Order: sequence, then C-alpha cells, then structure tokens
Amino acid sequence: MSRFIQRIQSYLATPAQAQEKITHLLIELRHRGLTFDISLENEDGQKFFYAKSIDYPKGYISATGHTTEELESELKDAIFTAFEVPARFCISELIVFNPPVSQVATANQKVYATI
Repeated sequence: MSRFIQRIQSYLATPAQAQEKITHLLIELRHRGLTFDISLENEDGQKFFYAKSIDYPKGYISATGHTTEELESELKDAIFTAFEVPARFCISELIVFNPPVSQVATANQKVYATI
C-alpha cells in the first residue's frame, strides 16, 4: 500500500480504531517487551546510531539517529508505525527504554522497550 494511502487512513482513523492498535502495542510491551541492538555506524565519514529489534515477531523494527535523543524519537516513531498506531494518536510517553537510549555511550548495547 502506498504511503499516501496509509497517511490518509491514519488521519481518518477513529479513536476506537486507534485505541485497539494502542492496546495491542501496550499488551506486547507489558508482556514481552521489545529488545533492540544499538550500534554506532560510520558510513562515508558520517557517524550515526542504528537500532534494530532482535525479537519482533513480524520481522524487525529499525531506526537511525545522529544523536541518542534523535534515535530515541525515531525509534518510538518506528514502534508506533510497526503497530499501525495512527500518527495523531501516538503518545511518545507510552514507550520507555531501559536503559534509557540517552545513556547509550558506546556501540553494541541493548535497550528494552517497555511501558
């Protein structure tokens, strides 16, 4: 499905439809959580953080960021997208990382997404 159609569907989603997606996300995070490997990549002289899920049952979730703050924001967005939560209903405070992404100082660390 094209991204344009997905955006339209996101804006047209009812609160009840959004709540169903959010509930599914919260159940997943509460019972199993999501684990991410974080690495520091260097591509063409550009350094950035890369996070990739290692236990998402439907494939993987990934995000990048030049800073840990940017990575955390992008990773939360990627999680909401993976669980098909409509953009206008995403509340970033629902997702907590342990340890916090901002504490990732070196490459090859793991963080866990929970609620």
